[in-house]
Amino acid sequence: MADAATLSELRARIEALEAADAAFPEHGSQARGEGRDQAPFPGIAGEGAAGGKQGRSAFDKIVALVNASDKSELALRTRLERDGFDAGEVQEAIERAKGYGFIDDGRFGRLLIESRLRQGWGSIGIERDLRGNGIDPATFPGWPDEYDVTYEAELERALSLLDRKPPRSKNLREGAYRKAVQKGFPPSVASTAARLWSEGR
Repeated sequence: MADAATLSELRARIEALEAADAAFPEHGSQARGEGRDQAPFPGIAGEGAAGGKQGRSAFDKIVALVNASDKSELALRTRLERDGFDAGEVQEAIERAKGYGFIDDGRFGRLLIESRLRQGWGSIGIERDLRGNGIDPATFPGWPDEYDVTYEAELERALSLLDRKPPRSKNLREGAYRKAVQKGFPPSVASTAARLWSEGR
């Protein structure tokens, strides 16, 4: 989900925090009450000695997960709870990670919207994906005005989708409509796109 620049920024923050812990151990793992032999970020350099089913703390798990790809707070919370961390440790780890900038639903939401638009999704599908990650589209900054989700732009994306991945259906118009709706386009856009595309065939 995260682009190269975002991952690079997160890795730089991790390296800076590791360096700080090495230079000032009294503010590092010992101050956090973690194991004496535990690296500050086991998700990057080795595994810790305590917490969870993976033998690492909830915070270390977050670092490992966001190092692979940016994730929403809800997705990380769900994953940690599924992995057996208790609610208190999960909340503490999430707040700590948010303080370091490892969790940022604003950044995640922007990346998700931009990615889905590039993939040819419609606005309804994007909003559904945002809500699935615990982000309310109605209050998300800039949505939809700052993104290319006008009727004309959505119609163009829907037609492009149908050209790239034509439906396999005897009734081309009905098949095109279903495909556009499944990809998250509003019914009005899907209907027009299906008609124009099928007539063009």
